[in-house]
Amino acid sequence: MDNHEKSNETKGNENNKPIMGQISVEEEKSKTIAHKDSALRRLDVSFNRHIELQEFKKSDLLAYWFTDFANYHDNEGIFDFSSLRIFKHGDIVKANLGFNIGNELGGLHYCIVINKNDNPYSGILNVIPLTSAKEGKQYSSKTCVNLHDELYSLLMNKFDKSYNAINEKLESLNKEANEEKKFNMIKPILVDLDYLTKIKEEILKMKHGSIAYIQQITTISKQRVFKTPILAGIKLSDESLDLIDEKN
Repeated sequence: MDNHEKSNETKGNENNKPIMGQISVEEEKSKTIAHKDSALRRLDVSFNRHIELQEFKKSDLLAYWFTDFANYHDNEGIFDFSSLRIFKHGDIVKANLGFNIGNELGGLHYCIVINKNDNPYSGILNVIPLTSAKEGKQYSSKTCVNLHDELYSLLMNKFDKSYNAINEKLESLNKEANEEKKFNMIKPILVDLDYLTKIKEEILKMKHGSIAYIQQITTISKQRVFKTPILAGIKLSDESLDLIDEKN
């Protein structure tokens, strides 16, 4: 066998050798799939346990959270944080805090933004969750701040201002003689009425009295914050913020 034939045989053997990088990727893929399948089986056991114990609400909340979590996870690479407004210290937002463990607050909650220097490229917020005050329940002044009806009043004030603004537009509409101008005035009024309805719906969901759970201060992704103009401009008073800052 001459050197040329030996060289070709050597190349052929090299081509038949498995590439270590490919083996590593396949092994990692197999391990990942096995881990995923194991986690899903364990999760199914948990769901079935809640159902057997007739804890249907807990099972539903868990299912909702994993659906939301999957959506957040799939979209985190393309989420445009700069599309959100710049949040200010004391702003009220509504956020999905996820599925709670023990005494953690979970699900949809109003939260107080405590960042003092937010920017459009930051993907996180530091927040203090709020919950409705429950009748007869005592809240420790060391770990909670009672905001009473402040949030409810802020939303009611926003509703009243929007309501009065619509009435002024309706009066102008009734006084307008030009039919074309009247027609052009109607669409903005309908948009305002829809906005007013949404504020009312938000207020109707609320209960009087809000408690700030300052011991549950947490950092969340801005993906968890609901994009809604209803809470734009809704900010706690300086007095309430001072009480909260004193306990942080």
